[in-house]
Amino acid sequence: MERVIHIVGGGISGLSLGVALSARGLPVTVWEAGQLPRHRVCGEFICGVHPDTLENLGVAEDLSDALIHRLAVWKNSSGDSIFEGDLPRPAYGLSRYTLDMRMVERIRRNGGEVRVGERWRGDPDAEGVVIASGRRAERTSWMGFKLHVSGPLPRDLTLFLGQGGYVGLSPVEEGYWNLCGLFRKRSGVRAGKDEILQAYAKACGMTGVLDVLDAAEIRPGSAAGVAGVSFALQSDRVDELRLGDAWGVIPPFTGNGMSMAFESAELAIGPTQRWAEGREDWAATVQAVAEAHRRHLRWRFRVANLLHPILMRPAGLRLLAGLGRLRVLPFRPLFALTH
Repeated sequence: MERVIHIVGGGISGLSLGVALSARGLPVTVWEAGQLPRHRVCGEFICGVHPDTLENLGVAEDLSDALIHRLAVWKNSSGDSIFEGDLPRPAYGLSRYTLDMRMVERIRRNGGEVRVGERWRGDPDAEGVVIASGRRAERTSWMGFKLHVSGPLPRDLTLFLGQGGYVGLSPVEEGYWNLCGLFRKRSGVRAGKDEILQAYAKACGMTGVLDVLDAAEIRPGSAAGVAGVSFALQSDRVDELRLGDAWGVIPPFTGNGMSMAFESAELAIGPTQRWAEGREDWAATVQAVAEAHRRHLRWRFRVANLLHPILMRPAGLRLLAGLGRLRVLPFRPLFALTH
């Protein structure tokens, strides 16, 4: 008799593993405490993932109509371009709202179960439990905000760098752009849900982002925020099987968070399938997934966390601007190290 896999968390890693296992005829239940789909703080472009990973997970078809981005543009706080470069691998542009909905529907079509609005009450250390519940809540100096906007906006992936924050602009479906920012907390900044990103951009002197917002219309209901963002490996515990952000949160400037969530899920397919079929015990399954993460993903986290502080320091921003103007910014080597 096949054993049931319980996946705690309905993010990319949890849902895509649910798709992969249910497509292989294995019993799987995804538990999501919140609502699905919903708007999330996310860059909403998938950069660096290999097409074979998407095929192996069974989600390639869900991205077949995604926008394809080939150019990345970095701008300073005033909106002046400091770098433009072709991405070594094209990126997919699709909102989390749409992607999550498609993966939920695919799991159910495959015969799996997705329990929305239900919190997992069982033991996280129990056999067959996969923790994919996202980043751990903790006090940090970072806050993230996102909006969907429409209007006469740039067609390419665009990153605005400011003093104490940065904002990414990514075209998604239905004529909208995802505007997502990460900022150091400022005690004096207060605003409503739709205005908080603009308020932080203003506080950081990011007139380029304010120009974008002045020319745009906000999609009703698309605003989202998150506090206490920590960029670190979340756990090296040997008694829990953790995936995606529950394993580690990479700084978003890499443009790599969604890709790594898919890659994290792919690393778990083989071991969890063997357990579900009774061919491996749970301790060996947890160990195999943890070792695969250390081998394939840990180095990227270390490099990204070394590079991330550069974006938050005036001297680092000046260095990036200077290298961009001289056309010697090592974009491809940085991409290779973090993807």
